[in-house]
Amino acid sequence: MRKTSALLAAAGIVAATAAMPVAANAATPEPAAAVPAASAAVPTFDYRDCPQLPAGVDPAEWRCEVLVSEGTATIGGAVLPFDFTAVTHAEGPMPDGTPGQVFGGFRAARLPVPGGQSGDGHGPKLWIQPHLTAAPDFYSQTGAMSLTFQLTGPRLGRGCSIGTDAAPVQVAAARVPGSTNWLSQDPPIITFQVLDQTFSAPEVSGCGRAAGELNRRLGLPSPSGSNRLSATAFYSFRTYDQL
Repeated sequence: MRKTSALLAAAGIVAATAAMPVAANAATPEPAAAVPAASAAVPTFDYRDCPQLPAGVDPAEWRCEVLVSEGTATIGGAVLPFDFTAVTHAEGPMPDGTPGQVFGGFRAARLPVPGGQSGDGHGPKLWIQPHLTAAPDFYSQTGAMSLTFQLTGPRLGRGCSIGTDAAPVQVAAARVPGSTNWLSQDPPIITFQVLDQTFSAPEVSGCGRAAGELNRRLGLPSPSGSNRLSATAFYSFRTYDQL
């Protein structure tokens, strides 16, 4: 089986370094190994970001793949939520038979951080939203995603973030062995768990006078080995002749 990224290797993710791709097999896992999860909350898959296909390819052999991921990232003593609402790309054979891929889009929710900017819930509110800084390689086995995490709230201005475009947070979430379940064959829906305990998180950038408070609040900078990202991912696809 071919592996799709690590978002499909996860969508891995972090809220202060959330991220989330994982190596979900782009190639459909064997139905025989599937064990449906009765209580799974299946999301709605949004195909609006399916990219235009390369010239000369067969639409029936290319599929638009959508990954949805939701979970938490623990950074220092802070537990941060994240929600990838749609990570979209297309893949299939090129006219010469080599594998091809085209990135479609990245959508992630803006979520409130429990406890606000101070952590005690009485100070200014705080929201976090991941942004992708470069198109990921969904044929990669590492599942790496380059992300920044925008922080918004009173006193923070518009440029406050964890990571920057020049120095983004690198998240590589791996699929947890044995966690893959088929929820549906038609449409194809697969769910699995992802985990990354290797990412590091820098100090905040562009946060002005609030930087020190935010760094203390989120435990930043936080080195590799001190953080943990875990999420539930859902994956589905449609061939281009079905869109």
